[in-house]
Amino acid sequence: MPVIEALRLVSRSLAARFFLLVLAFAAVPLILYGEFHGAEKIRRAALLSTLQSDGHLIAQAMRIGLERVRQPSIVETRALLERIGPTGLNMKMRLLFRPAGGEAGGKDGGEEGGLFLIAASPPLSADGLERERRELAASGVIRTIPSSCDGTTPLDLRYRDPDGDEEVLTSITPFSTPAGCWAVITSHSTRDGPGSLLGRPYWRAYEVQMAAVIYAVLALLVLTLVGGLWRGLRRFGRQARAIGSGHTPKTRFACLNRIPELASVADEFDRMVATLRASADAFRHAAEDNAHAFKTPIATIAQAIEPLRGALPAGSGAERSLQLIEASVARLDALVQAARCMDEASAALVHPPRQRVDLSRLVSTILDTCESTALVRRVTFGRKIAEECVVWAGAELLETVVENILDNALSFSPEGGVVTVGVARGGRTIVLTIEDEGPGAPGEVLECMFQRYVSYRPTADRAAAESHFGIGLWIARRNVEAVGGSIHAGNRDGGGLRMTVSLPSAG
Repeated sequence: MPVIEALRLVSRSLAARFFLLVLAFAAVPLILYGEFHGAEKIRRAALLSTLQSDGHLIAQAMRIGLERVRQPSIVETRALLERIGPTGLNMKMRLLFRPAGGEAGGKDGGEEGGLFLIAASPPLSADGLERERRELAASGVIRTIPSSCDGTTPLDLRYRDPDGDEEVLTSITPFSTPAGCWAVITSHSTRDGPGSLLGRPYWRAYEVQMAAVIYAVLALLVLTLVGGLWRGLRRFGRQARAIGSGHTPKTRFACLNRIPELASVADEFDRMVATLRASADAFRHAAEDNAHAFKTPIATIAQAIEPLRGALPAGSGAERSLQLIEASVARLDALVQAARCMDEASAALVHPPRQRVDLSRLVSTILDTCESTALVRRVTFGRKIAEECVVWAGAELLETVVENILDNALSFSPEGGVVTVGVARGGRTIVLTIEDEGPGAPGEVLECMFQRYVSYRPTADRAAAESHFGIGLWIARRNVEAVGGSIHAGNRDGGGLRMTVSLPSAG
């Protein structure tokens, strides 16, 4: 199941899809280039075969014409080549001759194999023929003509003529007549016509280059689109994390946006942040206003009760009614304090303040303040506080957390008991532990003690039970979670309860 969930998460990830898209854009041209290159090879082979067949047909026509001449002259041979030579095919031809009885393997007149270049189409001057002869001899083309003067030699050889033009030699067709051995060489210029298809690399083809440009533009557009959206979402994510960490960003979501289609989303985020901050401020102001509004009449009632104490006879029903009024006023005052704490906790959850807080110093200060309360209850504090344990949270939030947990521990500790408070580093977190020597809590209570209005008081002290409304630990949990921490409760092996609070370290 974890593997399936991981695969499902990866399949939905924008980063994973972007990576796969990059791989696809990289793989597709390689695959298509290989396929098209194979097709281009087949096309080139078919074209070369056609050109070689044309050369062979021309050579056969030359053979028929030359067999009728017993002693052909250069003039007659050139005239025959001009008549038979192709027109409109952009083909060049050279006619070589080795007289009958000549040495096939030696040199005659400077020609390899005894072959003479006697004519060309288009025609060349005597100097041009000489230069052409030397180039053919130097390139080794003449050596490919068999000594038997039989067979057709297919070629796909790049060749540069004396004028500097690059050509592709497509065929050499030798044949014999009574006068001797002849060879017809056909070639095509690489500048235009069929030679341009044979003589250039595949990647230099116009259609390939145009396809590459269009594909590159398409890939750039798609990758830019997806990459821009990804970067925009990452900027939004960093901004949201900064706001959630309590920082006040210098810029708004709208200023971070670079994509017009996300402008409305950025504006909504800015409005949401403003609304949440306004709501948090409204919660805090309402808590203060409500507490102030209730405090005045409660204090007035409490002061009005004092003169009545001495005026009422002891043990009368009026005295008992007065005691009931006093208890109700005290409970009402506690309810007002609890309501204020709940409103402040709600405000902190909406917009938690974040700053560097020295938890070691804060806990030590709170313990010093609570020493007198602990002495009244005959409870002592044990301290295991490491120095300079700095967390990233709100000082008031943490103060409420420590005070509520300490109050809970003191209320359950027996006389002569010890409440042990520890602050230590735990990797990237700071761990606060508060242990008491009370009765602990059953398993079903441990699971729900951080819920609102849950209070477990096994003692028969009704006044103590009525003074706790089950919101102290709930507020502690909300404050801890608001700053990115966690809180857990568990029974100690030796008896008592242990509260463990983990907070993000700022060190």
